[in-house]
Amino acid sequence: MQLYIHLPFCKSKCQYCDFNSRAYQDEGTVFSYLNALNREIRYAAKAYEKAKISTVYIGGGTPSLLDESKIKSLCRSLSESFDLSEVSEFSIECNPESITEEKLIAYKECGINRISIGVQSLNDANLRTIGRLHNAETAIEKIKLASRYFDNVSCDVIVGLPYDTNEVVESDLKTLAPLVQHMSVYALTLEEGTPLAKRVNDGRLLLPTEDEVADFLDLTSVTLEKFGLKKYEISNFARAYRESKHNYGYWTDEEYIGLGAGAHSYIKTSDGEKPLAAPIRFASPSDIHAYIAGINCVDSYESVPRVEMRVLSEKDVWNERVMLGLRTVRGVESSLLKEKIPAELSGFFVEKDGYTALTPQGLSVMNSILVRIMQL
Repeated sequence: MQLYIHLPFCKSKCQYCDFNSRAYQDEGTVFSYLNALNREIRYAAKAYEKAKISTVYIGGGTPSLLDESKIKSLCRSLSESFDLSEVSEFSIECNPESITEEKLIAYKECGINRISIGVQSLNDANLRTIGRLHNAETAIEKIKLASRYFDNVSCDVIVGLPYDTNEVVESDLKTLAPLVQHMSVYALTLEEGTPLAKRVNDGRLLLPTEDEVADFLDLTSVTLEKFGLKKYEISNFARAYRESKHNYGYWTDEEYIGLGAGAHSYIKTSDGEKPLAAPIRFASPSDIHAYIAGINCVDSYESVPRVEMRVLSEKDVWNERVMLGLRTVRGVESSLLKEKIPAELSGFFVEKDGYTALTPQGLSVMNSILVRIMQL
């Protein structure tokens, strides 16, 4: 079983972001939120007392915005509630402007062994346009600082930003690749209602075309491969044995508990060991105050307020395993796709060691392929 912990606080909201995060609240709200989170941690640990925790991921928001004493307290609550003796990967998300040496030392003392840094771009014009609070110089400086304390540092990059060109993207990748063990590279998604989407829709900001973004993604694969960062999932690249175990679990049907406002869970057992009749997906309320109130008025994990709860049918399970598994270079068990692939699409698939995966060309048109093979 995997654990995800959500800290929804940011110093400011980025122009493109529709994640469940809020500009930094007053200290009273943060204190109340962390108290509620600690209660939920204890409730979940009691409910899943037989769970063997394999990975922990603290995400957000911007977890590195919180001072080290708060992160230490959170990690202490986790270790006192769950058995973390078998955890192989313990990650925390950070933004460059809020990383300090003191925080990195505290993270290491807590047992955290992987740092994920939200760089997004090394082009300062791009960074200003999307509302990031750091510049390229700070990003590089903080990656190097993190590498003094951790041998597993990842960074996130977005392509398709307003000032991106092949030259800009290639320069960013060539600068970052030697500094990290893992890189996630995403195409910009314009989420409805975000400030960036409004500026684009109003004609005040121009983005690269879809064809240009496709070229950026092709360039990404070629460039990172030269630096030893191999693609293992449609948007993720890693050196040998540095793949994100936590994220890989999401794509390969691992059970996980999400703790915190807006966090999602995928449960396959009743106690961490005994299988349920069918898997269940649910989330916590995304509103911070609703989450706090909901946790504080119950005394067990079973009573915690939930939203988006659904029991998965056999068709749902098949669709999810195929949809998520085909994102990875390894693919899915060939038995799952037996007689499911139309003859005209067979050239987009390759089979190896009992697994069927999409070819590089197949990955580039994955969505259209999924439409054809999903069980609707």
